[in-house]
Amino acid sequence: MSGAVSRIRLGPLHNPVRGLLHGSAAILAAAAAGEFAAAQGAAPELRAALVTFGLSAAALFTVSTLYHALPWNERWKRRMQRADHAMIYCKIAGVSTAFAVAGLRGAECDLVIAAAWGIAALGTAQKAWLPDVVHEKASIPFQVLQSLVAVPALLAFSERFPDSTPVLAIACALYAVGAVIFVSERPRLWPRVFSFHELFHGLVVAGFGLLWLLLSDVLAAAAGR
Repeated sequence: MSGAVSRIRLGPLHNPVRGLLHGSAAILAAAAAGEFAAAQGAAPELRAALVTFGLSAAALFTVSTLYHALPWNERWKRRMQRADHAMIYCKIAGVSTAFAVAGLRGAECDLVIAAAWGIAALGTAQKAWLPDVVHEKASIPFQVLQSLVAVPALLAFSERFPDSTPVLAIACALYAVGAVIFVSERPRLWPRVFSFHELFHGLVVAGFGLLWLLLSDVLAAAAGR
């Protein structure tokens, strides 16, 4: 990572750009959950799935903001890092749930949701109780696997809502490029202020925004608006 570089601070805040990006996204995700919860006319299971999408994103962005922006001591920094990584599993499961319910039916829908949350439960348990067994970056392949579980749901969603395909493809591309940037730790750009990590966060927020727009349209269509 870029730990050898002296990072710019904003008052007591470390990594202020990351904090601003995910802090703002946490507010937007909570607003998305509220929008979905208040919607009328759509099937209860669809509304519940979309609320899960919003809440899981809000949880991730909130924990990420606290982890990256506040000056934790070393012990608590490790704990917050584990919590941050655990929330990634939950966020992926939330996305999988929303698109499974919107795109699939019956046993296939249930299977995608069960697999996504099963991996999330295992990943979260490992972070909570066995943090030293697996290196922190070893969770990345498992999160990629968890993301692939959602592929049938995304394909089915695209078939049911063909007009959504370009936006859905862009959102998936943003997440994929962000993952590559995070793993490769490139480009460094302006290491003191806006480096690869900030770019990664920006792409994640942008991807979330596009998925929110898609699911809002689906909810409106389901409610007959």
